[in-house]
Amino acid sequence: MKIASSLFAKILAWFFLNLLLLTAVLVVFFAVQLQMNLHEFFGHQGANRLRSAGMLITHDLEQAPPDEWPDILARHAQIHGVDFLLVLQEGIVFSPNKEKVPETVLVKAKEILQRHGPQEGPEDCAGKPPELRGKRPHLIIHSTDPSRWWFGIRVPIFLEASERHLPAMLLVSSASITGNGFFFDPLPWMVVAAAVIVISVLFWLPMIRSITNPLVRMTRAAEEIAKGNFAVSIHEPRADEIGRLASTINHMTARLAAFVQGQKRFLGDVSHELGSPVARIQFGLGILEQRLESANRERVRDVMEDVDHMAALIGELLAFSRAEMKSQAVKLERIALLPLVQTAVRREADDAKIQVHVVPDLHVTASAELLTRAIANLLRNAVKYAGTSGSITVTAQEQSGQVEITVADCGPGVAEEHLDRLFEPFFRPEPSRDRDSGGVGLGLAIVKTCVESCGGTVAAHNLQPQGFMVTVKLKG
Repeated sequence: MKIASSLFAKILAWFFLNLLLLTAVLVVFFAVQLQMNLHEFFGHQGANRLRSAGMLITHDLEQAPPDEWPDILARHAQIHGVDFLLVLQEGIVFSPNKEKVPETVLVKAKEILQRHGPQEGPEDCAGKPPELRGKRPHLIIHSTDPSRWWFGIRVPIFLEASERHLPAMLLVSSASITGNGFFFDPLPWMVVAAAVIVISVLFWLPMIRSITNPLVRMTRAAEEIAKGNFAVSIHEPRADEIGRLASTINHMTARLAAFVQGQKRFLGDVSHELGSPVARIQFGLGILEQRLESANRERVRDVMEDVDHMAALIGELLAFSRAEMKSQAVKLERIALLPLVQTAVRREADDAKIQVHVVPDLHVTASAELLTRAIANLLRNAVKYAGTSGSITVTAQEQSGQVEITVADCGPGVAEEHLDRLFEPFFRPEPSRDRDSGGVGLGLAIVKTCVESCGGTVAAHNLQPQGFMVTVKLKG
């Protein structure tokens, strides 16, 4: 397989394409944002707002006496959605709501004011006081108990009486790091993050679906193969690992189908070839038994029992082989269910205690011969393993266009770990079973073959507190 067509190479290439796409999106975004770089947009956004608000607040404070300063701060706080406080160099605090400034914030503000000291002189040519020319806040502190964010900038207030600037610091506090958008507006970044996520999802979705969809189809095909349906085929014309996996599964399915078909043909041929010799042996032993003395007659009877058991095994093999062959060319038709059940009861368990709950007008789509054989085998098993434990019940009802047929008994049931394998050929739940305690393991395999040939499904369940039930579902 070429490296360029491998799944790893495709994912790696898609990753780098995604990085290039996100880089292009970020470049376009910052180009639209007034050609501002990342540091300028993130680092000075709050400082710019604080300087602008400081100029307006300073102008209003210079036009009013100090006793009106709290009201001015309150008015601007209502406009911007944050709390404004004014701290003088002497430690005097002007607060509209008597908010207590944390000691760490107050000490830091006084330290900055004392370090720079008062500055005299008029505003510069741009109309800004000397202390408003800087680009960064002079104070950024996060306080606890309660948790609040504090930004501060020096705003010297010009006093006409002394013709000098009064050193002061304008503090802004908020419980949110964004300051309700005053410190930092998160909306553009949220939009960018959402756009990045959406673009990444749309970019990666085709790649992910090109991987997951074939895997889903392969999983369904593998489930069908596990059920014994080897007619499935996976069409994935790809050159990567997924395409190779699909080809391998198709090859494996073909090999399994050939093995299973060969096994069925072998069983059919062997059982057919053994049928005539065993019949001749039975006939010869029967004649020999009549001519021998009573002392040797018992020995012949023992041999005849072994031959009879062999004949029964060959009969089961022939029945299984015929069921497999007929399933390939079965003709389904809509038939009445009750007569089939009654025929199976008379054939296999006429002397057993069996209760039949099937309405006369219930019909199923199936092959009469195969369905009768399946029900007869289920009844034979129920009589053999639970005939003395209680009554056997055959029930049928129609639900959502399907007919559900159940055969239930009151026997001990089967171990839970064996339920999934009950319908496998030659499987017996108890390895110690012999000719007296169990069959050869083909009865339920024949049931499964007959039911699936009719387009249905079969499953086995244990009942509580005891009992065993087999459920057959067919089209109504």
